Amino acid sequence: MAGLGFVLLIFGVWATPGAAAELASHRAVYDLQLSKVESSADIAGLSGRMVLEWSGNSCDGYTLNQRLVTQLSDTDGGVSVRDLRMTSWESGDGDAFRYEVKRYNGAVLDETVSGFAERTVGNSSAVFSEPDGVELDLPEEIIFPSEFVRDLVAAARSGKSLVSATVFEGAETDRYFVVSSFIGKAGTLEIEAPAMEGEGLALIDTPSWPVQVSYFMPNDKEGLPDYQVSYRLFVNGVSANMRLDYGDIIIDGTLKDLTYLEQDPC
Repeated sequence: MAGLGFVLLIFGVWATPGAAAELASHRAVYDLQLSKVESSADIAGLSGRMVLEWSGNSCDGYTLNQRLVTQLSDTDGGVSVRDLRMTSWESGDGDAFRYEVKRYNGAVLDETVSGFAERTVGNSSAVFSEPDGVELDLPEEIIFPSEFVRDLVAAARSGKSLVSATVFEGAETDRYFVVSSFIGKAGTLEIEAPAMEGEGLALIDTPSWPVQVSYFMPNDKEGLPDYQVSYRLFVNGVSANMRLDYGDIIIDGTLKDLTYLEQDPC
């Protein structure tokens, strides 16, 4: 299992620069529940909440703030609370990416990962300020989270069913992912009105696609993903009906509240 300090690439900005309109800046709240667990995971229960806030445009860049808090109970009766906080900024052209990730165990800060990544011809890399002095070489075709999801939405809108990319998300000092995304047929989401609050009810009639995203380690010989995320992707950039599959544990995420933020013109 990749761990519960995961960073989700399924959120952020949406539309290819110069090829599609800016989509909605928003704050989304998701309830998390354990769907399935293998005995090897030593987890008896899990619940939590994730809050994502995205804003920006292709001129000034995109800012994503994410907080994920989970309460876990193990098979011996122990209970722990994990708290992931991430903030990032990505330039509108997708060439620069600044990131900071903090992982807490209860109130204790376990780890901080921060730095700056840049995509340049023949010399793409991520330079970390925490831990200090660490540098990760990146392939020339690397893209960062906002551009990845923007490309995914653009592909869905154009009718494509498969998108492949090499993605660096800034959560780890030693890895990037080769990502394969499968996009299903467009449709609309069926949601019972009492299940959602705020402006999210309007999503019921909004065009969307089912998406499954698989994350592979580079040079993987077995052909098995490190983890998978599936969700409903809306044309305005919001996501719902999440399922996070880490092999020995599967977590479902339900969109409970949605607020659209003031959109800065480009």
